[in-house]
Amino acid sequence: MLFDTHLHTKFSADSKMSIEDAILSAKQQNIGLVLTEHLDYDFPGDDIYEFNPQQYFQEYSSYRYQSKTLYLGVEVGMQEHTLIQSKKFVESAPFDQVICSLHLLDGKDLFYESCYTEDKHTVYLNYLNTMIKLIKQHDFANILGHVDYICRYAPYAKKDICYEEFHDTIDTLWQTIIDKGIVPELNTRRFDNSNNISILLKLYERYAMLGGKYVSIGSDAHKPENIGFAFKEAYALLDRLNLQPVYFVNRQMQLSKI
Repeated sequence: MLFDTHLHTKFSADSKMSIEDAILSAKQQNIGLVLTEHLDYDFPGDDIYEFNPQQYFQEYSSYRYQSKTLYLGVEVGMQEHTLIQSKKFVESAPFDQVICSLHLLDGKDLFYESCYTEDKHTVYLNYLNTMIKLIKQHDFANILGHVDYICRYAPYAKKDICYEEFHDTIDTLWQTIIDKGIVPELNTRRFDNSNNISILLKLYERYAMLGGKYVSIGSDAHKPENIGFAFKEAYALLDRLNLQPVYFVNRQMQLSKI
């Protein structure tokens, strides 16, 4: 069974999805789920991306134990000054899986144009180098989330992270997570056109060439209708590169199959 390893329910500030609706959507597609609620300490703005892990497990553990198709994880937003606090949070509950992601650059939310006052090459290089630095520090991660997150919101005419433009830095990123045993996520949020898919193919082709073997597939769904989005296309991309889709249970990697 394939698992959607990245989605958010009501415990995340930006989602109202119920666990019942998430489970129904997954059953209709015959896929499993790993919930990954947001933890992003000291996030700018009005939204509080924090939740109570004890309440999370109290409400959802029964769903986890009723089957082997739903597990409980967390998505940690990486910042250097919140590292210790985030690590303590992860250790405070028996999370099955930990995604570590970069949502902020120099303390600014990547959603807003205020992050993009310089040219694309300068901003993207800063983004990638920041990701490398932070994932080295956040070595409790199982998964590095959505490497191409910045491409969703950047205002540049060409938004993609092209391997040809950033090859040395991308190689360093891939080698860093390979050495640390951290799995990259293939996030299907941008699988809405063939150009995005072809760009991602080149990035993950290089990961495979450097010795990478495992990748998680995540929809980053905040609504039931987005769960499992473009999973056939994502699986085909990984199969083409001989990469194995995975998910985590009790922080241990499990093989996921179609």
